[in-house]
Amino acid sequence: MLIPMSPDGSPGLVPEVVKTFHIYGWYMVIFLLAIQSLGEVLSGDAFAGIIFAIMAGIVVYMIHDGCKNMTMYCLFMLGIMSGFQCFFDILGLLSVLGGRETTSSTVQGTDQDVTVITKITMHPFFDKKMDDQYNLQSLMMLLSPGVMSVSCTMCYLSYNAFSESLFELDDEADPIYSRGFATGQPPSYGVTSSPRRNQPVTRAFEGAGHRLSG
Repeated sequence: MLIPMSPDGSPGLVPEVVKTFHIYGWYMVIFLLAIQSLGEVLSGDAFAGIIFAIMAGIVVYMIHDGCKNMTMYCLFMLGIMSGFQCFFDILGLLSVLGGRETTSSTVQGTDQDVTVITKITMHPFFDKKMDDQYNLQSLMMLLSPGVMSVSCTMCYLSYNAFSESLFELDDEADPIYSRGFATGQPPSYGVTSSPRRNQPVTRAFEGAGHRLSG
């Protein structure tokens, strides 16, 4: 059983607390993801901007029309994505908080003798001497873990608001346990066994003796 289903075959009903209270948190997630996506594009990282835009689109899809598309499976997958992204963003942020490196290369010499000179310069995380794009990149690196943590937190809260469990065991999900392999009982394989009737037990070399005529 992967996705909780209601009696009419549709995904499990969304709890009222999600529709009335959590919805405002999801609006904030959409706003933050949109700002993050725009900032990444302006800072020169279009790929990261597309990723954040896709995540914002997923949230819009889930909360559309009274959160009718919000399922535990969607919340679980979005929460995993946000959690991993937050973890790696924190690692990247910690590695550059002491300063960021910029490189510039120049080529000197002739066709027969070419010399490439690479200059590495260390700058503070925010540097007024650098252009706006550099400082915007630093700002996005600082904001990204916070945005992902908010998204992951909302996934956790809305997921736990459901009364069902995404990983509950049943006969379909765990046929080994349902057939008795782990309980020491003989497997039935779909056949209902009837109780044995009391039958007399016959032992070898017992009973009345008989004389052979001859």
